[in-house]
Amino acid sequence: MPPRLSIVVPVYNVELYLDECLESIAAQTFADFECILVDDGSTDTSAVIAKAFAARDKRFRVVMQENAGLGAARNVGARHASEDSEYLAFVDSDDTMPDYAYERLIAALDETGSDFAGGNVKRFRSVGMQQSWGHRAAFAKTQLKTHISKFPALVTDRTAWNKVYRRSFWDEHGFQYPEGILYEDAPVSIPAHYFASSVDVISDCVYHWRVRETGERSITQRSTDPVSLIDRVTSVRLVREALKAKEGAKYARYLRDYDYNVLSEELPLIYKYVGEGGADFRAAFVKEVGGLVREIGTGPWSDLTVADRLKAYLAREGRVEDFIALTKHQSDYSYSVPVKGLARPQADYPFLQGRPPVPAKILTLGPRERRVVSRLEQAVWSDGKLLLRGYALPGHLGAESRLGSRKMLVFREGGKRRRTVVTARTVASPMATVNSPHLALRHADWAGFTAVVDPTAFQSGGKWNDGIWTTSVAVTGAGGLHRARLKGGESDSGQNPPAHWVTPDVRIVPNATGALTIQVETVRARALDVRPSGEDAVEVSGELAAEIGAGATLRAEHVSTSTVLTFPV
Repeated sequence: MPPRLSIVVPVYNVELYLDECLESIAAQTFADFECILVDDGSTDTSAVIAKAFAARDKRFRVVMQENAGLGAARNVGARHASEDSEYLAFVDSDDTMPDYAYERLIAALDETGSDFAGGNVKRFRSVGMQQSWGHRAAFAKTQLKTHISKFPALVTDRTAWNKVYRRSFWDEHGFQYPEGILYEDAPVSIPAHYFASSVDVISDCVYHWRVRETGERSITQRSTDPVSLIDRVTSVRLVREALKAKEGAKYARYLRDYDYNVLSEELPLIYKYVGEGGADFRAAFVKEVGGLVREIGTGPWSDLTVADRLKAYLAREGRVEDFIALTKHQSDYSYSVPVKGLARPQADYPFLQGRPPVPAKILTLGPRERRVVSRLEQAVWSDGKLLLRGYALPGHLGAESRLGSRKMLVFREGGKRRRTVVTARTVASPMATVNSPHLALRHADWAGFTAVVDPTAFQSGGKWNDGIWTTSVAVTGAGGLHRARLKGGESDSGQNPPAHWVTPDVRIVPNATGALTIQVETVRARALDVRPSGEDAVEVSGELAAEIGAGATLRAEHVSTSTVLTFPV
């Protein structure tokens, strides 16, 4: 019988790390695998180590080739995989894996039938491990049978080695890694996400990605090398070509989504090194990045931040010195955007003065810069009314005057159109400025507000009806009206607001987890006392709003594990 899983490990001059890598593969609790070690013309003892390991463990075998690069070695390994193996995976020879990795990924695939599964990644060095920044958003939680169109954060899942592919899916699309370039992972990983019917996302760490501390620098550590820049742009172009080759509105939409990610997340990985790079790096930036921005066009620009939009424009126009001035301004002023104008606020970067003009539509602040930043700082009850204190400001516009920052709270009943508006009083709140590092060039001292909320606002026809009301804060100031959900606080009653009984059996429960909600709740059972009973039990006593029949139980659920216990009443 062929092994269920084929693992390809390209090997090139990794004598310091190879044994550790192979031991982690051999220790996998999913043992039905073959491992193809492709020595890519190593000039150190890597091939000797690989052959010795294969001699000890017959699941491993070695393929030798002249040096052709990582992509070519992966492709050769895939071609040498057993024809009837069910799954295919790749591992880089300086990395390691937890022993449960393949068992976890393949169990998901066996359950769902998805085209491939991917898992979380940690970076490691001699002093320990930490979450891989590039995998944080995509693998924050486990999601089975999902898709990049449902979960756009998967566009950041570019790496080859944290995945297990179903061989039938791999062969159907004829995936091959590009040869002769760096950053060869994305031209397979990203199209695979778009081409898949569904994928399984596993939040558990399945891969340990090494940070090189000795020996040759890894690919991702060559940040100011012009070749690195050129190959990164080439990698993006290959992904775009794969998507453009597919017909239909769906793939046109996918391409636009990917282009937005390129401009907002992929190219910024190059942007931050332009100031450090030499003349060759900057020349490559003008040619390659400027050319790519022109190929993408301005379609995604309206969704970018004003700074990313300006960077795209300056790159397209070849204005490298202005580009570097922008990145320096962001570094010096904590990414704060200097603003001018009230009706249509625009970025007003000082380094652009005396320079060729930039179109107004490039500099006009969009929704991202005007998005309301808010925080509930206090929620208390006084004389039967809910007193709220907090702050709210429209992003980079600040709140520099009392009259220029008026606020109101909008409560909307869930599932209904009914809403209640409460006018808030603007008050000074220096903490709003302290908590807004992006406002290095202005302040938000008048972002504060207080509001008095009569709980009868949550009645319907003078009656209490169970329901949950969302809370939004609307701010009128520069740029017009801005509105967003009121975020919960981080301490005291702003984080844990108290409930309030409005009748003997109805209470109002503010909840500040995430965004503030107000729940109207008719209480049908109330615990009045909890006391020890013997050595291993507690006695709960209370009252019910109605008679109970025989067989009634008390249900207890563990808040962390969701374990449920039931007890007779």
